[in-house]
Order: sequence, then C-alpha cells, then structure tokens
Amino acid sequence: MVCGRCGKVFDETKQDYCGFCRTVHTKKGEPIRDLKGILSYITDKFGREILLNPRKTDALIADFFPKETAARRLCFVTLYDGCARKLFAVREKPFEVRCAAAAKCIKSLRDEIGIKGRIAAEAVEAVGCAVGCEISFKKSEALPASETESKKNITDAAEQYSLGRHFDRIHEYEKALYWFEKAALQDYGEAECYMGSYRLEGRGGIQNVEQAREWFVRGMENGVAEAEYMVGYFYAEGIACKIDEGRAFECFVNAAKKGCENAINMVALCYENGVHVARDKQLADKWRKFKANNRVFDETAPEPPEPTRDDGEELYQSARRCLADKDFEGAAMFYKRAAETGHIRAMCSYGKCLYTGSGAAKDPAEAFRWFSRAADQNSPIAQYNLGVMYLKGVYVGKDLRTARDYFSKAAENGHEDAAKILKKLK
Repeated sequence: MVCGRCGKVFDETKQDYCGFCRTVHTKKGEPIRDLKGILSYITDKFGREILLNPRKTDALIADFFPKETAARRLCFVTLYDGCARKLFAVREKPFEVRCAAAAKCIKSLRDEIGIKGRIAAEAVEAVGCAVGCEISFKKSEALPASETESKKNITDAAEQYSLGRHFDRIHEYEKALYWFEKAALQDYGEAECYMGSYRLEGRGGIQNVEQAREWFVRGMENGVAEAEYMVGYFYAEGIACKIDEGRAFECFVNAAKKGCENAINMVALCYENGVHVARDKQLADKWRKFKANNRVFDETAPEPPEPTRDDGEELYQSARRCLADKDFEGAAMFYKRAAETGHIRAMCSYGKCLYTGSGAAKDPAEAFRWFSRAADQNSPIAQYNLGVMYLKGVYVGKDLRTARDYFSKAAENGHEDAAKILKKLK
C-alpha cells in the first residue's frame, strides 16, 4: 500500500500504518487524520465501551497515533468532557433525547472549553457515531409527528439549530425554517447562515434576497465562514447591494482562511482568471492545495497564501485582452481597477473611456480628473488629452493659453500629434 501522507510503500498485510511516517490508514488505504476516523479506528479494535474510559482511550490513541495533532487534542478534550459517556447513555433513546444530549455536549465544549461552535458540533457528531448514538439522520428517518409536538418548549439555541438541521436533511423545510429562525434570533451564527440560504432560495417560505443578505451579514459577524463567502458573492454580483469587487474579494479571502471550500475555490479562480485581482497562476495553485479539512485536524497543512499587492500591470493587460475581444465594458472595468492602483497608462485609457463613453457612462468631469492625475506624473498622452479638452471647452471653459501649455508639455515628452497641433496654434 502507498502511504497517503508521505508516499512511501508499506505492507498492509502486516500493519495498518506506514512505517516511515506512522500514519494509520483505513482498510481502503486512506490516511486517518480527523477525529471521526481516529475514534472509529479505536472502537473497531476495542469496542464502543472503551470510549467510556477517557484515560485508557487517550493512552490507546497516543499509542496508535503518536504524533501530537489538533485531532488528538480534540479527542482528549471531548472525551474528558464526558461527551462519550453522555451520548452512550442515550444511544437507544428517541431522537428528542439524543438531540438534547448532543446539544448540551456542544454547549459545554463551546462555552466552558472555548471550542468554536462548528468544530464542537463536528466533534460531538463524531463521538456520537463512534458510540452508536445517531444524531445525523438520513432522508428516510423522518421524525414521528407525535415527537415534534413535544419540542415547542425548547429554548436552547444549539438544540434548536440541531432540530433545524434534522428537518433540513429530511427536506421538511417549513419545520427546519421554524427552528433555524428561533436559533438565529438568539444570535446563533450557523442558524443565521441557514436563514440566509432559506431566504435566498425561498425554501420553507417567501424568497427575499434583502433579508437573505441581512442574515448572511449577521452570520459573518459571528465568524461563520460560509456566511462570509455568501456576503462576498452578494458584493460580487450586486445582489441587494452595489457591486463592490474589492469587498467581495476580501470576504472570499477571509472565508477561505476559515476553511470554506467554496471560498478557497473562488479565490483560486480569481487569481487564475485575473478577476478582482491580478492574474497569478502560481498563487491560484497554492490556494487549491490549501484544503479546508486540514485547517482543523492537520497541523502540517500549508497555511493559505497571502494575497499579493497588485501593481496594475496585469489588470491593464486584462483590459487590453478585453479590447481585442471587443468587450468594451470589460476593458473599462479593468482599466478602472488598474488606474486605481496608480497605473499611469490605465489612468489615460480609463479617462478616454469616460470621455468617449466607450464601455462606461460618458462623464467628462471624471475623465478630466483621471487625465489630470496622469498628467501630474508627466504622461504625454494625458497632457495631450487635457490640451484637447481646454481647446474644445469640454467640461472646462475654452482656454487657448492653457491648451497650448499642455500641448507644449506633451510635445516635449515626445507626443507627435501634440507637436503638430502646437504648430497650427502658433
């Protein structure tokens, strides 16, 4: 078998771990790195009851998984918090009881130990799976109607969220919405993210994109990566807000750093295609190698690369490619972004777009501003364009003397058309 971690070959008939890096593998040859895999491996070998003895379980885990990792530490904390014992005791109880026990475990890990809500939920679900306490349901496992009526008095946000997840899995969206909203109104971040999705898609009620954005923003403020990704998506597409590509990319990067796979893929695509940022294939590849699951369980995983500062040249070249494809709106957009970085030629080109109305709304005042910025940096093209505006009286009053001054500066800097006009004016 080839080790999924270091690539070395070992004999799986003699041992189920790599003799070189000590990584344990499943029977299918996949390396075990996460909490669920570790606990499943231990219970397969020694039975579920072993988890009721935290000290013995920790010793076995240390023996089979000698490397100190985030997954091992999470095992230690979860087991010593009594999570396995609590879930084992209710494994044959109705869903309501199991859900309540799981919610209390999550709350304990989150409030008393300081583990983030989503990681705590994943840990509790992994322990529940290991001890045979099913708290993740398939579509066919609908909750009997008689049990749902007894839950109206549930007030704990984590428990309400768990119920919402259950009904979401079995596609009972109205009931899911009911519980998600209850949890979200208690400022439960994950529930706020679900509320955003439900309002965006119209599941379980009325579609309302403005409300969807509000819920996603609330979820983002509570640190939910998926919510921040959706806020970025809204900014990128101009949904319920003005398009703001800078803020969109910032949201994508922040969500990607928190482990959101959609955001990781989006950042990689942005760098690959030069959208929202300068094109950088190498950086795109680095982002694709940064996997969300490694953020929690594998300390050797690569850190996400930092966005590079853009000097405008790549954006300027993107605008040129758009012009070649006769995509004038795309060209104007890239010229603007390049100009905002201080790229002098882009300032001139974007000013021309505004002056002529090519790919952007005609705006002589804004064109004059961009030409002036470039002219201050001794751009002959910008100096020539300002000379034309003063000569024709576009946006500014006709001023032959000022026009002549600008044409003279442009001619001194090698602009041939400016030199020709200057001769005629004399």
